[in-house]
Amino acid sequence: MLIILAAGLCGIAKAQGQVEEIIIEQRLPGYKTSFEANPFWHNWFVSANFGANAFMAEHSSQAKFRNTITFMPELAIGKMFNPWWGLRLQGGGGSLHGFTPHAQNMIHMHYMHLNIDFMMGLINFFAKYKPDRVFDLVPFFGIGGMTRRYQQSFTIHGGIQAKFRLSERFDANIEFQGMIFNDKMVKVGGFPNDGLGGLTGGFTYRFKGRGFRVAPKQAVIDELAAANLVLANKVNQLENRPPEVKIVEKEVIQPVKTKDVDVYEVMPATIPFRFNSAVVQDTYGPLIYNIGTFLKNNPDVKVRIIGYADKFGPINVNLKISQARAEAVAHILQKEYGISADRMKIEYVGKERPYYKNNNQWNRCAIVEVIQ
Repeated sequence: MLIILAAGLCGIAKAQGQVEEIIIEQRLPGYKTSFEANPFWHNWFVSANFGANAFMAEHSSQAKFRNTITFMPELAIGKMFNPWWGLRLQGGGGSLHGFTPHAQNMIHMHYMHLNIDFMMGLINFFAKYKPDRVFDLVPFFGIGGMTRRYQQSFTIHGGIQAKFRLSERFDANIEFQGMIFNDKMVKVGGFPNDGLGGLTGGFTYRFKGRGFRVAPKQAVIDELAAANLVLANKVNQLENRPPEVKIVEKEVIQPVKTKDVDVYEVMPATIPFRFNSAVVQDTYGPLIYNIGTFLKNNPDVKVRIIGYADKFGPINVNLKISQARAEAVAHILQKEYGISADRMKIEYVGKERPYYKNNNQWNRCAIVEVIQ
């Protein structure tokens, strides 16, 4: 009977692992996919671009195009809030070439600008999310300001970026952008507004924490709960099954020693937790019930309860949440099933155990195993 109960618990843990694989493999287009909360310090980036711009104002059309072109440096810092949208703060400066009537004289002007842009990754939006996607097209649009000597102007900024992934930390990008600003910045004339167009190339550095986690769907969670209930009912039926009586004639039945029962090797059970939570969900009530019943029926057995966290967030926070998860399971077993505290050993990542178990990203759980 012990082996049957333990096999049932092992089956529940196996079903949970299968559902977690379903969660990981379930990929939908970006705009239909839910992602887990993005920690504040994750997915930040800094970019540096260099290229050329062309100034469009009064009399620019009367000059040779090459004379309107000047050097254009850009520096930006930003954050992606999910795989397909983010914000950046971009600044740049340099010189502009304006012209007098009939392009008789060139006016050399220095300027600076700063703008904030909304960025949208088209391929990550319409295609299935891939954390290692090599190429994406990123339109952007924003507002900002520009200054030249004593003149300031509100600006409208926009363009498109082609992004190429080089490694975990570095991207290469090519960017076409345009900017519209007040006509008074240079000289009031026939143009209602002046403009600036530029083509640049450069690199983006991604800070630690690049990537996103797909949030599990409620339907998958319900499927896990249903699987747990089915297995729990099977275990209950086996527990209540009447004993089989076998009559043996002229045979002496020797007592069997059960000191080293193999059930201990197959007992481990896994209780998953929600992101950043140490509360045992009602979904896993049958699993806790089976563990509690097993321990009540085997008063000499002691267990180890190990709390785990995932790879995201500060180490000190993960250590606290890991410990809290293990203690939450122990508290239920002690309060609702009368399991003595001296039969349960609490462990958690970063203490007796390695910080992450097998580098598994789905270690938001507590594992219950028999102490040999």
